[in-house]
Amino acid sequence: MKKLTALLLLLLLLLTLSACGEDAPAEEEGAAMPTVLNQTEYVLYQNVFFNGAADDYLGKTVTKEGTYTRLYDAFSEKYRYYVWGYNDATKCCDWQWEFVPADPEGLPAVGSLVKMTGTLAQDEAALDKFWFTDASLELETAYSPADCQVDMTTMSATLERVQLLNMQYKPQAFKGQSLRIYGRVKTPGSIQNPYYDNSWEQAFETKDSVPAIGTMVIVSGTWSGDTILSAQVAGTSRY
Repeated sequence: MKKLTALLLLLLLLLTLSACGEDAPAEEEGAAMPTVLNQTEYVLYQNVFFNGAADDYLGKTVTKEGTYTRLYDAFSEKYRYYVWGYNDATKCCDWQWEFVPADPEGLPAVGSLVKMTGTLAQDEAALDKFWFTDASLELETAYSPADCQVDMTTMSATLERVQLLNMQYKPQAFKGQSLRIYGRVKTPGSIQNPYYDNSWEQAFETKDSVPAIGTMVIVSGTWSGDTILSAQVAGTSRY
């Protein structure tokens, strides 16, 4: 009788642990996306865009190592291409260079680590008036992102904000599209910039249990025009 009671107690314990596991948000699967930490690149980025030193670099052909991504500019109705990275391990500051690919059809998957070689040019068509032209990419580390139409998890926090602004001000260009976004839980129904307070915030609706405020998560769902619907919320340590 004692053995039967012990067996029943063990079975009850296993069922309880299993139930707890089902209630907890799943960890986002897959290999970590490669990112670059480069203080020199961040200083150069600041000099070009904010300190009036762009003339010192115009016309020069250089190679930049960073994470490759693209975003859809609904105001210009075209894709924009970037390599980006962070200043240091705190990830408080990011840099991103826009480029014009020489072969738009031959680009690797977004999120891949690449070396971009191009020539810096001033052009009103560039989002921030400067970009690298005739750019080629050398793949260093391939990445396999999830299948969705707008993948903001492969963007720096600044580029995430730019993509969100496009989606918020041009909602019809994205309505009904599948998307993924990386951020920090602000409330049970919203996330914000993963490394800054209040530079962007995005609402979502979910039936999932949501991790504690401050937890890093990936939210996947469908864009309604202002909210991510039918969202899946998964904690992540990949970024």
